[in-house]
Amino acid sequence: MSFEIREDQLSYTSKKTSQYLRQRLGYLDLYIIGFCILSDKLFNINLLVYCLSIYLAFRILFISPDHTFAILISLIPNLAVMFIPIPSMSVPILNVLMGIALFKIFILNFKKPINKNYLFIIVFFVAYEWSHIFDYDIKSIILLFSWSIAILYVSLYFFYSLKSYNHKIVIIYSITGVFISICYGILDFFESYGTLMSNNATIRFKGGAGDPNYFSMYVMISLFLLLYLVNRETNKLLKFLYPLIFIFFVAFGVLSLSRMFLLVISLLLTLLLIKIIFRLKKNKKIMFFIMTVIGFLVLFSIFFISEFTSILNLLLSRFTDFIDDPSALTSNRNVLAEQYIQLLMSDTKDMIFGIGIQDYHLRSGIQLEAHNIILEILVVWGLVGFLVFIMLIATLLKYSFAYRKNFKRDFISWLPIICIGISYLSLNAMSNESFFLLLLFAIKNLMEFDSLETDSMKTEYG
Repeated sequence: MSFEIREDQLSYTSKKTSQYLRQRLGYLDLYIIGFCILSDKLFNINLLVYCLSIYLAFRILFISPDHTFAILISLIPNLAVMFIPIPSMSVPILNVLMGIALFKIFILNFKKPINKNYLFIIVFFVAYEWSHIFDYDIKSIILLFSWSIAILYVSLYFFYSLKSYNHKIVIIYSITGVFISICYGILDFFESYGTLMSNNATIRFKGGAGDPNYFSMYVMISLFLLLYLVNRETNKLLKFLYPLIFIFFVAFGVLSLSRMFLLVISLLLTLLLIKIIFRLKKNKKIMFFIMTVIGFLVLFSIFFISEFTSILNLLLSRFTDFIDDPSALTSNRNVLAEQYIQLLMSDTKDMIFGIGIQDYHLRSGIQLEAHNIILEILVVWGLVGFLVFIMLIATLLKYSFAYRKNFKRDFISWLPIICIGISYLSLNAMSNESFFLLLLFAIKNLMEFDSLETDSMKTEYG
């Protein structure tokens, strides 16, 4: 009897050790990603990112789809770095990796059933974009294949990961990806300007994202995803570390001088605070987190009051300096909106069916993208396509809620998807494959935030 107990104990210990080793090896990918991206910038090698691409391509073939998704999410904040230049265009490494990931999902799930209604919606969504192929040139057709691969990957991964997905691990990868992006931006700023405080409203921090508005959105998403970790944390050290991470990310979000960042963060944090005050007993961890953040902010403001005042004045100047000039205040987005609306009104067919996603800004003659997700959908897919897009979102939410139907979805769990929705009102979405990855990630947060399952049940990806 004692021999059997000892054997069970050894088996349990062996299993826990195996899980721990898989976890450490899994996080090794983050170190490699960070090392390659930052070393390329620091030493101006222009080689390590290519080596990283080859490594990740082979890595994806031998790891689980869930681990693959975590890696892809970690790369999004560094999209400006992760590309391969070829004549006449640049190939995003993220798109190549999604193609490999899609192949892996096909192989693993070839004989597994999939809901026919779900499959029909996905195929119809992709086919609708393909119906515009007759207006495309060779380059646009190549982009169409890349876009289709991304949609199929996101859709199939969503369906086949309902039971295996580990949200905590993906959040850690996502936050680390933003941290790497910030470090890249610091190196870039010091190389270009010699300081982080430029005192110039036209010089904005953009990290590894390549654009300050996209960078600030990635920071915002990470800030609200951090609440998932806060809500489950029991380690006392991490309870004080998370507020410092929050403040660190906010600081660089502010350095992006993004008006959107200030407005969205202010609005959502105010709503979050009101919600927590009225449900204090149920949100003690979040309340402790917020009070700690406020305490650290007060402490830091005492020692860095001049820097704090300077950057705040710069950010506010992006509102006050252009208050009488709508075009400057919106960075000419209102002008773009007028041009695209005129384009739609000039052709009934385009208003109903759209002109297609790929290179739509070039084919329209406007040259610049719409910078508004609603307007963009109407331009590229028309009124019919707008309904098709809504149908896709409704389908994803339907299967998400069906899987987690016994769990209440807290307001906090909606913050990342609200953040994405508001942010893309001034950004491009449909032509960016990363948008669909972020959308899936935010929907996963809805599913997982209030789940009572312990992380030990799904400790790490294999």
